[in-house]
Amino acid sequence: MTSVSLFQFSLCFKSPRTPQKCGVFVCPFFWLFSYLILPQIAHASKTVELQANLESKLSAVEQIKARFGKYSIESPIHTLKHGGIKFDHIGFAKDAELGNAFTFSLRRDIDGDRDKIWPTGKERQRIEIKGYQSSPELMKGKYAENHLIQWDLKIDKDFRINKEFCHFFQLKAVGNKNVDAPVLTLSGVTDQGKPQLQLQWWTSDESGRVFLTEWEECKNKWLRCECKVNYAKNGSIDFSLHSLDGVIDLKKQLKNLQTWRDGFDFVRPKWGIYRSLAKERDKLNPQDQIRMNNFSIQKL
Repeated sequence: MTSVSLFQFSLCFKSPRTPQKCGVFVCPFFWLFSYLILPQIAHASKTVELQANLESKLSAVEQIKARFGKYSIESPIHTLKHGGIKFDHIGFAKDAELGNAFTFSLRRDIDGDRDKIWPTGKERQRIEIKGYQSSPELMKGKYAENHLIQWDLKIDKDFRINKEFCHFFQLKAVGNKNVDAPVLTLSGVTDQGKPQLQLQWWTSDESGRVFLTEWEECKNKWLRCECKVNYAKNGSIDFSLHSLDGVIDLKKQLKNLQTWRDGFDFVRPKWGIYRSLAKERDKLNPQDQIRMNNFSIQKL
């Protein structure tokens, strides 16, 4: 608080019977609103947040749609029953460390990629939530803007990967061209015989990978993920990963990276499981699950 505002605040108590001398600073309640409540309102207006709420009457899917939009979920078509058993691709879980969490689950031999039929050799499946055209504007990164995206991720201790792609997070563009490849992914993959968690990035004419941590070290623990992006032809990405148990604590910076391509309308985050079933399918589990919570998206 500045010295002027402190003086004006003091007048509120010295001259309680002459409010006109104090102007708008006459009331302690106004000071409280201006310095404590108003900043919180301003922060909320610049942030889209989502937390799992098991006490709500809304289902997990309904809670996600309420924050991210009606068409913010990409789910396999088997959403009701298979073999007489109800299966929720997105649900809730009570968590000993975070309290609540969303669960994302896929079945290797049943689930696909929405209603798409992929040709032989390109089969894949997904359960993802995302920003899209009708999502809040804060979820859509535009040219020259800065995005800060945060979330918590926990990969099941038995989750298995292979040499094919398995993405848990994507920065994916919407537009009229150059949108097939993501800008960035957080992926589990066996690279040169070593299972690991890594960042993968794409530009118009090249791609790359950044090692984060060994696969066995990142499973069965909560990971706080933070991705800060500057969208530009010569942009940057700052990515950090911190485990709740303190074992993992790392930061990676990608400078001079093409994070915006010709044809982009906007870039949006996607979270969940998106993986290939094309090769080494038998190395995957019949069913896999991750947990996520505490999503936060803002423009800086």
